[in-house]
Amino acid sequence: MRLGNYEAVDSAFKRMRGLMFRRKFGKPLLFTFPAESQVECTIHAFFVFFPFDAIYLDGKKRVVDIHEAIRPFTPLVVPKRKAKYLIEAPAGWARRKRLKLRTEITF
Repeated sequence: MRLGNYEAVDSAFKRMRGLMFRRKFGKPLLFTFPAESQVECTIHAFFVFFPFDAIYLDGKKRVVDIHEAIRPFTPLVVPKRKAKYLIEAPAGWARRKRLKLRTEITF
């Protein structure tokens, strides 16, 4: 399934910042991690001022976990399974795209 354009999170600064301190959403953010992991893919929503979805994918780009409408200032979001990629998108995005576990996404 091809879901559109993403903003690549391709530097240490972008990875550290993520959605923090933004006032609005542009394109969904696409994070690529060095290896499949649960620990390295853990996120928080400190200083994020709007709800968002987090979609975790494995190395084969299949959905392994979906967290919908993460509230601002949520202290910890951990994927249920190891992930290699993370998409952060506006709240409701995963539902509108009808994403389910094991959905394969191309980018």
